[in-house]
Amino acid sequence: MATLRGGRLMDEDTGRGAKDEFFNFSDLFSEVLTLLDDDPIEHFIVLTYEFDEQQLLNLAVLRSLEEDKEIGKSGLKLLSRIRPVVFFDARKTKPFGRLPQFLELHPCKTAGFSCHHSKAYFIVTRKTIRLAVGSFNLTFSGLFRNREVIESWCWRSADSPGTHLLFEWIDFLTRHYLTEAHESSASALSAALVTIKKRTSGWQNPAESTSHFLASGYGKEKGIDALVAQWDSWFPDQGPNRLFVVSPFFDEAPHGNNIAAKLIERFTSLSDIEIVTDESAFNNLSQIHFGPAAKRKGAMLRLIPESVTENERQRIERQAAGKTKDLVISRSLHAKILILSSPGGIGLAYIGSANFSVKAWLGVNREFGLVWRIENATTLRNGVLSALSVSQGNRFNELPPLPPDKPPKADEESEEYDSLFPDFVDYIVLEPFEGDDRLGFRIKGSDISRLVDYDVHWANLKLIFVDGRSQIFLLDEFRNVLLGGRTIEFKPRSDAKKSFWFPFQYSGELVAEREALMHLSSWDWLSFYLNPDYEGGEEDPESLPKFGGLPPVPPPTSPIEVDREANCVIAMQRYLSLFSCIESTFETRLTTVLKIEDVAAREKELKMQVLDPLAGLASLLVREPTKRPEDCLFKLGELRLLLSSLARKSPISLHDYFAQILARLETLMIQTQGKGLLTTNYFRFVSNTGTVP
Repeated sequence: MATLRGGRLMDEDTGRGAKDEFFNFSDLFSEVLTLLDDDPIEHFIVLTYEFDEQQLLNLAVLRSLEEDKEIGKSGLKLLSRIRPVVFFDARKTKPFGRLPQFLELHPCKTAGFSCHHSKAYFIVTRKTIRLAVGSFNLTFSGLFRNREVIESWCWRSADSPGTHLLFEWIDFLTRHYLTEAHESSASALSAALVTIKKRTSGWQNPAESTSHFLASGYGKEKGIDALVAQWDSWFPDQGPNRLFVVSPFFDEAPHGNNIAAKLIERFTSLSDIEIVTDESAFNNLSQIHFGPAAKRKGAMLRLIPESVTENERQRIERQAAGKTKDLVISRSLHAKILILSSPGGIGLAYIGSANFSVKAWLGVNREFGLVWRIENATTLRNGVLSALSVSQGNRFNELPPLPPDKPPKADEESEEYDSLFPDFVDYIVLEPFEGDDRLGFRIKGSDISRLVDYDVHWANLKLIFVDGRSQIFLLDEFRNVLLGGRTIEFKPRSDAKKSFWFPFQYSGELVAEREALMHLSSWDWLSFYLNPDYEGGEEDPESLPKFGGLPPVPPPTSPIEVDREANCVIAMQRYLSLFSCIESTFETRLTTVLKIEDVAAREKELKMQVLDPLAGLASLLVREPTKRPEDCLFKLGELRLLLSSLARKSPISLHDYFAQILARLETLMIQTQGKGLLTTNYFRFVSNTGTVP
């Protein structure tokens, strides 16, 4: 993956760049992981055309993007706190049999022959705000195999370089994604925007004009209009004469309607067009892809050989520490680069998601990239040719006048329109129905009556909809599919061989209760928080099934063990013993939180690390069945005493946060108090002791 930065192209030959400069997203993310203890992640936002299940799983549970293993339950519960948001093309939704709940998937709907093609990766940590933009999807090939291009930034303060781009990014998300997202996706995105807006509230937006983000296909925005406007802003008195393009895919039927002709219409001074692409794409091209015949005097086609050159192999081996020495290496071109320049060599450059096609630049696809002013186009062009191992020689004269009717190399990011696709569905929400322990789905769409044409399933449960609402099912049905139940299947009754999938959103009530929903019981909660970092793979005692059914309960080792667990007194003693360990765990957490100097960050971590988990335990306690009604009262009381103790160790400025959950606990205790003397005295004791000082 080559990196273009400020007009310079860096590849493996040049060695490591300056601080915060990365040659691929995997390296960037690996650095974030090494800093987690001191700088934890708060928010993720991903824009992509598609993603691989494994790579998204790795990203979500904070491990190397190269790993290939299942998720343990500890990773599942960690995910419920961060809630990554992934915007992707709706028609690329798959069954996703290993993805967990509360990973916010938002399928972007586009018109029949267009797609959500943007690629951007936004990571907000406690101390930094990071953004990577380029040509790569969140797939294994995009991250590790293809020839891709990336640009990245790390903002730590108002003095960080490129803060104007951060303000542009915030505005872009607010205008185009916050307005489209629904329910839980909207709340997760909104939370991220609130965080960065608070953090940058005192920053000045510099009047820098040497780089900007460029979007196309959002509303009425066309990339070609933005490109022309940017050129006119930087170079009002001259036009470009040369266009240099790197692209793997092109217009399929460009007779009189190709992007080169459209650019020449807008930049009439253009006379030389040079295209770089894979050798495998040669048969897709024709001379007409270079615009009208009168403008082809400087036409040049340069190809990247299918076989990796020896120099490129050596670069790869150096970067991989020799691990690839005996492997067959294949690197497909996926980078998108565009350079416009004047006779003097000044001009502008673009990197991003847009191929050299009408769909990319005239507002059909949703595209996103970076455009910046350059002072030496020749140097940048030569750097690109070297980094991509481009062959010598001009192959333009070998091209036919017109392309074939059907390109032999299909664009893997061009989805065919299918009339059976349930495009009447806008979004799906999972929400409480008639009580806390009952759930159901609600579908929002333009013509819900078309649901009768589909068989709809969620995991192993067939959904029956009436007026857009499904039947009611118990909360345990949701817990049965904490893994593997992230999408809903729509199977057309007219073609049983086809299936279409949609992820669903969560209502606000379920988002607020997600801490409790991720645990099967209070014992499960205790087990996790006593060892939250446990990842035992296949030996993980908390590992979950992919579909259907709760994890099997191991048989008791002896009849005595059964009797001990059936004895309420012994069971309570065991619970209190474990809870005493939890007390020290959360005292340690509070101590760590109070060391955070930034007030907003300290309050956020207090909620995430202390209050939300304990509130989740309260919800679990009142839901789970007990052999004696007073058991719940005693457990709630111990929780309230713990929270009161933590509040006394906290500064007064944080007491309101504790007071809210303590008030809720008092209400729950009143509901479970009963009329016995023992419970009445215990309730009075906790009420007098377990308060905010």
